[in-house]
Amino acid sequence: MKDYKVINPQSISNWIFAGVLSSILLIGSVLWFSLIQSITERTERSVLHARMIESTVTRTFEALEISLHSLSDDLKGGELSPSHLQSLREKALKILAFAPQLRQIVIVKDSNTLIDTQQSQPQNINLSILGLQAPSPHAYSLGLHIGTALHGRFLPLRDSYPDESIKLEFIPIGFWTRTNAGEKVLIVATFNSHYVKRYITDLQLDDNNQVYLTDFQGNALLQTGLYGPNRENVIAHLTTILHSGKDEGVSTTAYDILPLNITTTRLLTKYPLSVSIVTDFKGSFAVWIEQKRIFLLILGAAIATLIIGTVYIVRINNSALEMKEEVHLLSEVVENNPTVIIITNREGQIQYVNNSFEAISGYKKDEVLGQTSRMFKSGEMSEQEYAAMSRTLNTGNSWHGELQSKRKDGRFYWERASISPLINDHNEITHFIALKQEITEEKEFQDKLRLASDVFNTAAEAILITDKNNRIQMVNPSFQKITGYSEADVLGKTPSLLKSGKHSPEFYENIYNQLKTHHLWEGEIWNKRKNGEVYPEWLVISSRFDLDGNIEGYVALFSDITKRKRDQAVITHQANYDALTGLPNRNLFEDRLIQSKTLCDRNKTEAALLFLDLDRFKYVNDTFGHIAGDTLLKLVATRLTACIRKSDTVARLGGDEFAIIIPELSSAILVEKIAKKILSSLTEPFVLDGNHAYISCSIGIVVHTNDNISLEELIYNADSAMYKAKTKGRNRYEFFDEALNAKNRERNLLEKDIYCAIERNEFHLVYQPIWSIDGQHIHSIEALIRWQHPTRGLISPADFIPITEESGQIIAIGEWVIKEACKFARKISLEGGTPPSISVNISSAQFMKGGVVEIIKRELENNNLKGANLIAEITENLLLSDQEDIYLQLKNIVALGVELAIDDFGTGYSSLSYLKKYPIKRLKVDKIFIDEIVTDVDDLALVSGILSLANSLSLSTVIEGVETQAQLATLKKLGSPMIQGYLFSRPIKEEQMLELLRNNV
Repeated sequence: MKDYKVINPQSISNWIFAGVLSSILLIGSVLWFSLIQSITERTERSVLHARMIESTVTRTFEALEISLHSLSDDLKGGELSPSHLQSLREKALKILAFAPQLRQIVIVKDSNTLIDTQQSQPQNINLSILGLQAPSPHAYSLGLHIGTALHGRFLPLRDSYPDESIKLEFIPIGFWTRTNAGEKVLIVATFNSHYVKRYITDLQLDDNNQVYLTDFQGNALLQTGLYGPNRENVIAHLTTILHSGKDEGVSTTAYDILPLNITTTRLLTKYPLSVSIVTDFKGSFAVWIEQKRIFLLILGAAIATLIIGTVYIVRINNSALEMKEEVHLLSEVVENNPTVIIITNREGQIQYVNNSFEAISGYKKDEVLGQTSRMFKSGEMSEQEYAAMSRTLNTGNSWHGELQSKRKDGRFYWERASISPLINDHNEITHFIALKQEITEEKEFQDKLRLASDVFNTAAEAILITDKNNRIQMVNPSFQKITGYSEADVLGKTPSLLKSGKHSPEFYENIYNQLKTHHLWEGEIWNKRKNGEVYPEWLVISSRFDLDGNIEGYVALFSDITKRKRDQAVITHQANYDALTGLPNRNLFEDRLIQSKTLCDRNKTEAALLFLDLDRFKYVNDTFGHIAGDTLLKLVATRLTACIRKSDTVARLGGDEFAIIIPELSSAILVEKIAKKILSSLTEPFVLDGNHAYISCSIGIVVHTNDNISLEELIYNADSAMYKAKTKGRNRYEFFDEALNAKNRERNLLEKDIYCAIERNEFHLVYQPIWSIDGQHIHSIEALIRWQHPTRGLISPADFIPITEESGQIIAIGEWVIKEACKFARKISLEGGTPPSISVNISSAQFMKGGVVEIIKRELENNNLKGANLIAEITENLLLSDQEDIYLQLKNIVALGVELAIDDFGTGYSSLSYLKKYPIKRLKVDKIFIDEIVTDVDDLALVSGILSLANSLSLSTVIEGVETQAQLATLKKLGSPMIQGYLFSRPIKEEQMLELLRNNV
C-alpha cells in the first residue's frame, strides 16, 4: 500500500480552481481542434471520393472506347451490305448485354441511321442536339467525343427533341471512323448517367456534398444537386487547375477563419472531363454551435460536479485512496490486456469490454454495452451448438472452444474462447466472463494446408517431391496410379528408377542444365512403370527454394499422354490417308512428291509421276450402287499397290483418280512396265457382291528431274497426259511432252472462250435433213450446233463439245439448242402442210442434272408446238445407267408426244434389254458402220442385223453418214431405212433449209 501526505483545504481549493480552469481551456482547445480536424478530414474525404469517382468514370469510358473500337474494326471488315450491318447490330447487342452503363448504340452515315440496337428497322435520329458534330479533338481526347447531357431513355428521332419532364438522363458518346471505302461513319452510344449516380450513392458521401461531372467548359453532364449556385465557383476552380497543369486541386471560400464551402476538382486522366465535389459548411455551423452550447451547459454541470466530487474525495481516508489506486491499476491491466475480455450479466447483456475488443471487433464500447453477444454471431454456428454452450455455463461449468464471429464491417473472424460463470457467496451466477484470442490467421493457414493437401491428393497429374539430393520425399496417389509404384516403394530413392532406357545421357544432362540455369524444365519424356511397361508422359520439373533463396529440392508434375499420342497418331493418319482405301491422300501425296523431287536433286536421278483415272467407274457405281463403287475403289487400291515397288507411293486423289510416285527411276522402261502391269491388272474382272464388273484405266506419265518445274506444273502435266490417254480410246497410257502441253494450253483457252460464246451469240444451228431412201421425201431434220469463233473461225463440234461436257457448260448450251430448235420448228409449221420433226441431241449430263422435261414442255408451249414436232436424241450410255430417275424423265418426255431416238447406236456398251424397257422409237446407226459397208462384210452384217432387230421391234432406223451411191445401193438391198448424209444434203443454214422444204413439198 502507498503512503499519502496530508493536504490542507486551501491547497485543495487552489488545485480545484486550477484544475477547472485548465479543464475549460483544454476542452475549448480540444473543441476547436476537433472542428478544424473535422473540416480537414471532410476535405480529405472529398479528395479521395473525387479520385474514386474519376477512376470509375475513366474505367467505364475506357471499356466503352474498347467496345466502340472493336465495333469500328468490324465495320471496316466488310462492305455496308445488309448481312454485314446485321452482323454489326448483333455485335452491338452483345456489347449492350455486357455493358449496363449503355442503353443504345447506333451507327450513322451521312445523317442516315444504318443500325439501331433498339429497332430492327432503324430510323434517323436528331444529330443536331447531341453535340457530336466532329469537333476538333481536345488534347485529352483519345477518340471519343462526349456530347451534351439529355433527358430521356433513348436518342431522339429526327425533328424531335428530348422530353424535359422525363427524369431519366443519358450522355451521348460519339466515335468517328471510316469504312474501307473511306466513308465517314459515326458510332453513337448512349451512356446511362444513373450508372455513375448509383456508384456515387454507394459511396455514402456527407449530406452537404454535391458532385458534378462537367466538361472543360464547365457544362454539367451529371449532377447530384443544384448546379446553379455552385457553377461559378466550379468553373473558376476548373480554369485554375487547367492553367496550372495539375490533375486535381482544392479551393475554399471562407467567412473570417471559418470555411463556408470547399470545392474539390479532379480531372479525368484520359478524357476532357472533370469531377467536382462541393462541400457546404454553412448549414453545419449552426448545428455545430447548437451542439456545443448544450455541451457547454453539460460541461458547466460537469465542472460543478467535479468540484463537489473533489471535495468529497478529499474527505476519503488514506486507506480508500490506496484501494482506489489498486483498483485503477487492476483496471489498467484488464483494459490494456491483449486478450479480449467481455463481461455480461446473467441475461447475457454486455456490461464491459476492454480495448482489445474494440481493436478486433471494430465496435466502440458504447455501441455494445447493454447489447447481447448475438450481435457478433456469424451464422455459421447452429442454434443447437449455442444451446449446448448455454447449458454448460448455466450448470456452473466453463466452456472452451472456437467461434466464428462477425466484425462491425461484416467481415468474419475466428477466435478461441474460454467462457466462465461468476458465482457469488450464495452460489448464484451473477455474471459471465469471456476471454477470447483471435486465431483468424491460424485458421486461414490451416485451411491453406488442407487445400494444398486436397490438391496434392486429388490432382489428376502425378506429383513427386524430392530433397536437394534428389531423394524422393513424397508422391501423390496419381503418381502411384500412373507408375504402379506405391509411396513405400519410392521414398528415399531417386527418380532414376523410372528411367525407360529410351533416352541418352545427354538428354538427362540437358534437363539438369535447364534446372540449374532456369530452375524449370518442361517436355515429353518416356518412363517405365513398375510392371516394365514403357509409356510417354508430359513432365514439368521446377526447383523449390527455402526462405533464404537456397534450393531445397524439386517438384515434378507429370501426366500419362499415351492416349493423347494415340489420338494424335489417329488424327495424323486421318489427315494424310484416304479413309476409304487407306492410301495416302492428296496432302501426303504432295509431301511425297516434294521428297521425290528432293531425291532427284540430291542423287542426280529421274523420277516418274503417274496419274490414273478409272474408265467406266461411274457406270459401275450407278449400276451396282455406291457400296459396290466403294468396294471397287478398295480393290483397285489393292491391285495398284501390288503393281509397284515398296519405295513407290500410290495415292488416291479423290473420286476415281489415283496417282503413283516412282522415285529414283533407273530408266523409262521401268515406268512402262509398271503402267502395263497396272493396265493388265485392272482389266481383270472385279467381283462385287456376286456381280462381275469390268473397268479399265487411263494413265498419264511424266518423267522428271528436280528442275525448275513447280509442283503444280508437274501435277498438271501428268493430268494432261492422262487426258490424252482418255481421248485416244482409254485403257492405255501416254507420256507427257511439250506438244501435249501446247495442246492443253490451247484447250484451256478454248474452254474460257466457251463461257462467253452464248452471250456473244457465237453459236448457231445448222440443219441436216433425214430423207426417205429414195431421196424423195424429208422425214425429219436434225439440228446441229456450230461455233463461229470471232478469231478462230468455224470450230468443229468434235473440238468443243467434249470440253463443254467436262466443264458442265453443256447444260446451258443444251438448253439453248432446244430453245432455238423449237423456234425453227415453229417457222416450219407456219409454212403449211405437215412439217417434218426437228431432232435435237440431249446430253446425258442434262438428264443427270434434271429439268429436261420442264425445258421441253416450256419451249413447246412458248412456240405453240406439239410434241410430235420434236425428236429427242440420246446416247446408249444414258440408258445403261439404269436409274429410275432417268426412266421417269424419258417416260415424261414421251408423254409430251416427243419421239425418242438413240443416236450413234452400236458404238457404246450395248445391252439390248434397254430397247424393251425404255420407250425408244428410232435407232440411228453411226457413220463408222457405213464407211466400209460396201467392202467390209462385217460392217454389212452388223448393219443388216441392226435393221432386222429394229424391224422386229417396230423401230424406225436412220443410217448416218451416207455419202456415196454405192453405199445407198447396198442399203437399199437391206430394206428401207431413212438416210442422212452428204449424198443427199450437207448441214445447211436455216434459210436454205426452209427453201429446201418448199421445193421438196
